[in-house]
Formats: sequence, C-alpha cells, structure tokens
Amino acid sequence: MVYEITDESFEAEVANCGKPCVIEFTAGWCTMCDEMVPTFEELAEQYGDDVKFCIVNTDEQKKLRIKFAVAAYPYIVLVANGMKTPLFDELVTAERLKERIDFVLNGGKAPTTRPL
Repeated sequence: MVYEITDESFEAEVANCGKPCVIEFTAGWCTMCDEMVPTFEELAEQYGDDVKFCIVNTDEQKKLRIKFAVAAYPYIVLVANGMKTPLFDELVTAERLKERIDFVLNGGKAPTTRPL
C-alpha cells in the first residue's frame, strides 16, 4: 500500500511511525511522477510491513515541499531514525530504487543524510 501524506499527517504517518519510510514527492504536472506509481506499488508489496511507501503532492503540501527542499521531480527520499536521505531526483526502475533503499537501510550512508 502507498500512503498519501499531507502537511498535517507527516509527523504521525512518517516522522513518528517507527519504521523506515520512502517518500516520493510529486507534482500534478509531472508525468514522470505518475510513471513512478507502479514502481512504488510494486516495492510497497515487496517490503510489506518493513518499509512504508508514501507520496506527497507538493502542489497541495507546500510545507513539506519546503521542509525537504524539493527542487526536482520525482524526488525520492528515505526517512529513517530521524534522518532524511535523498535517494533519487529522477525516474528510476524498481531494481535501482530497491538497491539504494537496501544500501541505506543496511548502514550505507549518503553524504547528504540530514536530520529531519
């Protein structure tokens, strides 16, 4: 399942949910963002309850767009243990995204990992 996150639901649904969350920041005009939907659905099924997959529509959720400094679409971030790690700012395959998620979850660190 892929969850839609709002400015108001972010704290409960992501920051305090107790498990890693992968977030795709989208915009209504972004066709590549729409193309990521099947990938997110596929990976959400593969990871099951271990990782939560979320979508944020930045046309409507401006506070989250600013908080995460979204400048390119689709923008994909992993949030885990109070840290946010940018994963991609482009259209990617399920295999590439899974590889990057697993790398970060298994202790790999990206130089741009920052506190929430």
